[in-house]
Amino acid sequence: MKHKSIFYSMLAGAAALLCSCSSEPYPVHFLTEADAAEAGMPFTIPYNGHYYSRMPVLTLNNFEKFSSFMDMKDGSYGVRLFTKPEFRMRLASITMQNRGRRMLPIFNGLAFQPMLVDVVNDGQLVIWGGLNGWDLKKIGEKLKPVNPEIEKKRYLDENPRPIPKGGRDPRMLSRGTRN
Repeated sequence: MKHKSIFYSMLAGAAALLCSCSSEPYPVHFLTEADAAEAGMPFTIPYNGHYYSRMPVLTLNNFEKFSSFMDMKDGSYGVRLFTKPEFRMRLASITMQNRGRRMLPIFNGLAFQPMLVDVVNDGQLVIWGGLNGWDLKKIGEKLKPVNPEIEKKRYLDENPRPIPKGGRDPRMLSRGTRN
């Protein structure tokens, strides 16, 4: 009888562990540029000649709604993310601490153009381009669009962006956030 209870408790623990480890279907997070002293350390990620802290400062969970726009240079989409009221002060303090540095947006494991950080007091973070209709659809599944009728016209059912031959860089798929 004792062995059965141990077996069932192990089985229940394994099931709970499997349920808690599920990854987000479309992870989005933001990394900040590391200090010069931190460059090359194990907790940093090199990208285009700069090093970024491996621990994200923001994720898609920190935002409540979004609005997209067309990038006139290449026809891709940019997106304006609106923070939840409880995270506005966090965004302001993150941008104040990192003013003049870069912030690297990671969408679904792919790094996009780093943004030069300026102080953000209005609770809005802007990605200026590089996204496609599939990205907008995935963001729309998690956040409420500001203009739903416009956003739905831009959505794509398939991802037209080719997946890199080696797959996505696992260093870019971090899920936690820095406090």
